[in-house]
Amino acid sequence: MKSKIKNLKGLIAVMMITVLFSLSCKKYLSPEPISTFDPGFVFGNIPNAKAALNGAYFSMAGDFGYGIRVSYYYAHDDDIIMGGGSALDQLRHQEAHYTLVAGNTDIVSTFNQFYAGIERANNCIYYIPKMPQYSETGTSADNIELRRMLGEALTIRAQYYFELTRLWGNVPAQWVPSAFIPDLFPKRTSRDTIYSHILNDLTIAKGLMPWRTAVTQDERFTKGSAMALRAKIALFAGGYSTNLTGQISRPANYLDFYKITRDECNEIMQNRAQHNLAATFKGLFKDVIDAHKAVDPAGELIMQVAMANGTNSDSKIGLQNGTKINGVGGSLGNMLPTYFYQFDSTDLRRDVTFVPFEVVRDVFGRGHASNSIYDGKFRRDWVSSPSFYFSNGVTTGTNPVTLTPSSNASLQNMQLNWPLIRFADVLLMYAEAENEINGAPSTAAYNAFVEVSKRGHNGNVALVPANPGDKDGFFKLLVKERMLEFGGEAIRKWDLIRWNLLGKALTETKANLAAMAAGTAMVASTYQAAPPAYTLTANLPKQMYYYQNATAEDGKIWAHSFYNPTPATAPNDITNGGVLLTSSNRVNWFANASITTTYVNFLGYGFIDGKSQLYPIPQSAIDANPNLKPQNFGY
Repeated sequence: MKSKIKNLKGLIAVMMITVLFSLSCKKYLSPEPISTFDPGFVFGNIPNAKAALNGAYFSMAGDFGYGIRVSYYYAHDDDIIMGGGSALDQLRHQEAHYTLVAGNTDIVSTFNQFYAGIERANNCIYYIPKMPQYSETGTSADNIELRRMLGEALTIRAQYYFELTRLWGNVPAQWVPSAFIPDLFPKRTSRDTIYSHILNDLTIAKGLMPWRTAVTQDERFTKGSAMALRAKIALFAGGYSTNLTGQISRPANYLDFYKITRDECNEIMQNRAQHNLAATFKGLFKDVIDAHKAVDPAGELIMQVAMANGTNSDSKIGLQNGTKINGVGGSLGNMLPTYFYQFDSTDLRRDVTFVPFEVVRDVFGRGHASNSIYDGKFRRDWVSSPSFYFSNGVTTGTNPVTLTPSSNASLQNMQLNWPLIRFADVLLMYAEAENEINGAPSTAAYNAFVEVSKRGHNGNVALVPANPGDKDGFFKLLVKERMLEFGGEAIRKWDLIRWNLLGKALTETKANLAAMAAGTAMVASTYQAAPPAYTLTANLPKQMYYYQNATAEDGKIWAHSFYNPTPATAPNDITNGGVLLTSSNRVNWFANASITTTYVNFLGYGFIDGKSQLYPIPQSAIDANPNLKPQNFGY
């Protein structure tokens, strides 16, 4: 897929100038196409049809897709990350801090881009089965390939509608190409109707597509990804949502949707040769995603969004978040220090998820205070080739590369793929569905949870939390485990919304941030399992010392524990490759007043329950199509 994306400009040139591939599903979303290629040409052979399918994939990438807006700007604030930064004036601050207005130009670009993808997918879904090679004149191989392509188009369309519905609720839905719909001013379709349709589509799609090991492995949808997406959509279909009057509810038959999730996840779990957990949590990100590998051997990355060089096809993941290098980058993804203390001291995921330091001239040598911790799964010091982040053409060096302040070190887009869904999610979705359906955690549900937690604790099952034995206790355990596993992956906020816990999570998190800033003990959240008692005391370190020139990454640059009071005298151990520690190698940690100005004053600033769970329909779309009224509640 990566090679296909890189060649997409030529392929999409065919698509973009045809009446079939206008940039959205309706005229009010985009300009008219400028040429009239016949569908008989576009779908006259398999290579052209593949170009059309690549066009449908294409709308996932770039700045307004999963390149940064959907994967990052829109996915926070929550109880793990404050998005956008400590301000209210820019578009991304509106999106993160719940001060959004309908005239925001970011959201209309995403709205249009995803409808462009839907239109392209609709053309593939309509025309591919009509191709002679699909059933009449084609070889067996042609038929298999075209069936897969049809399944991909159905899955792509489902992904776009899923994202549109999570963001905007009821949105216009059409299931055939625009050329066959005379009404240029569609009304909004109910969320439940859309979910029902795409769940049915994915049932068809999974029967058309192969397992990942049966084909060349790349970033195309396969049977497993259609099944995993169906499981995830079903959880949202059965979850809480906000209606046009600001009321929050879930469907009366929500358990029917949980059964879909359980069954789809169970089938994936029974096919471990196709999808399984990667050997290590760190390796999945450092050695696969950040190393620009299309697949991981275990198949944990069930689906990734392929990125390539170019504004409309690249990713700013790893550029606007992740590790700072010589003061550059990183600051978009502010990880909350209260989230840091949800991890116990033995959880290896903590030092992958958080970057409380920066790279300075090739060493991990500058510790950060607790109000400037960044997310660490997508980090430039793990990118394997310097060519991805040098703007001056330098392509040699080691990892991490020395970037001196005087060099031309403007960091470019990382071309990092975005993980849409992982096998760890399948395990935890299965556990959640089993618990809801049975009214208590079954052995199978707990075992699925154990798999995820055990890997996070380096395979030591003795460190895995015990089974609470009751439905509410196990649910709270899963709420916390999903927090620990998926931080920075654009999952948490949407989980909290479907559980109707976002408002409570923001309120309790802000209270704990204020306590941490004041140096008083934090308290356990009421909506999820508690962390260890040693993380909820007033005896956490007021300052943290770090090795100035340490060569070891992650938590190893720190001279003492995050969980015990600061030593009375500065540590002087230099065995970690650092230098003698002094007060200049010290940062504020617990009782850090800057937490207030960084987080307490901005996290969830404008949140209103019943309103903020949805974005407003873009004003420019409403201006062009009054049938999109009424606007979402509160806007």
